[in-house]
This record gives sequence, structure tokens and C-alpha cells, in this order.
Amino acid sequence: MEPPRALSIRPSTAADHPAIEALLRDAPLAAQSTIAAPELVAECGGVLIGLLAYRVIHDEGEILNLAVHPHWRRQRVAHSLLAHVLPLAPVWFLEVRASNQPALALYRQLGFHQAGRRPQYYSDGEDALLLRLGLR
Repeated sequence: MEPPRALSIRPSTAADHPAIEALLRDAPLAAQSTIAAPELVAECGGVLIGLLAYRVIHDEGEILNLAVHPHWRRQRVAHSLLAHVLPLAPVWFLEVRASNQPALALYRQLGFHQAGRRPQYYSDGEDALLLRLGLR
């Protein structure tokens, strides 16, 4: 499956904050905190449909948040967002809810593997899986 044809990926701006907040309300499995980190947004037809927050320190990257509007899931929007940042560092880490099977499937498809587990990481007590991508 290819991403939507009119999909554009760009850095977020202050004008995107209301749409980002709305997107996060529709994505309960995504991190809900406001993150002071670079963010990319995915748009289709001028509508914000996806968000990726990340940081890169030296040669390691961390995915801080990835959310896609429910209507646009399984259309390679998340994959497109990740494709923009993964080349920025040779090693990447992220935490994901242990129950979030769609996200786990995406990350495994991209080559991430489980590097650890964070017990009761989320406010509701659910564990997080620590995933890693990279050769080192």
C-alpha cells in the first residue's frame, strides 16, 4: 500500500498546535504530553493527519511520539513520517505500549527489535516495550 497521493510532510509550526491537540485526542495510544522537540506533521488536502516528534543526540535518535488520525491509519502515513527521520541517526529508540499491536507490527517491519521492558511506564499502569533500531 502506498501513502495517499496528496500527502505532504513538513515541520510543524505554532499554527499547527490546535490541530495537533485534536489529533492527539483522537489517538489515545499516542503519548499525550506536550513535547518540546522537533515535530513533523503529515497533511493531506491541507488537513493535519499525522504527527511525529523526535530528537537526535549525537548519533542516537529517539521517537517521542507518533500519531495518525484514525481515518488515515494503515495507509502508510506513519511509515512516511518515519522515513523522513530514520536516516538522521544510525541508532533509534522508542517506547510503545505492550498492547499496541499495530504500532509493534509497524516498528518490527522497519527492523526495530525489543531491547527492554519498562514496567508500569504509562499512567494507567501498562508496561512499555523499549524498542531499538540499529546495528550497534
